[in-house]
Amino acid sequence: MNPNKYSIIIGLAVVAAFTIIVAQSFRPNEIPNGFINDCANCHINPNGGGTRNAFGSAVENGFLSQPGPGGHVQWGSALASLDSDGDGFTNGEELQDPSGVWTGGSIGNPALVTNPGDPNSHPDITSVDRSNDISLPGNYTLEQNYPNPFNPSTVINFSVPEQSNVSLTIYNSLGQFVEEIVNENLSAGNYNVQWRAVNLSSGVYYYTLATQNFRESKKMILVK
Repeated sequence: MNPNKYSIIIGLAVVAAFTIIVAQSFRPNEIPNGFINDCANCHINPNGGGTRNAFGSAVENGFLSQPGPGGHVQWGSALASLDSDGDGFTNGEELQDPSGVWTGGSIGNPALVTNPGDPNSHPDITSVDRSNDISLPGNYTLEQNYPNPFNPSTVINFSVPEQSNVSLTIYNSLGQFVEEIVNENLSAGNYNVQWRAVNLSSGVYYYTLATQNFRESKKMILVK
């Protein structure tokens, strides 16, 4: 092959690759808080280009205005409801827009954004919050989780009448330990815990609240 022709072909290939990368650089701005992870939202290489991650593949295969590098991301409830990377959190939850209502500008809390294409990047699985009910309880109580059955998230409410070392533990139907979701010294009050059953199969599970003066268990059902 003529050396000049060979150089021209290589040059055209480089230009084409550069054009594709530049053409797709607008896509992070077409998903909520996309500027935080930028190209890493869709690509294994954080600089963009090359192999797409799970979220990028989902976008490419069903959520572009048209095929190819010129296609724009069609963000909405359908894409938001998917869990592309299989970490137990939807794309919308990871990007702070669970319902897929975002159409531009800021939304949610950018500090809590995680990567919808990386299964190792996800929100905290559990969080313990003080209830809006500021009255001090007279007794230890453990309420039924809701929703129940659930998939994959459920809320557990409990009350402690005095400062206590509190443990809230999950067991499977065979009584085998699954996870301790609370292990804290809590002051008297009413609390709620949101728990996500990540990487667990459908079935019956039990949650047990234990302190130095109280112990109670209740049943919940995970349906996937």
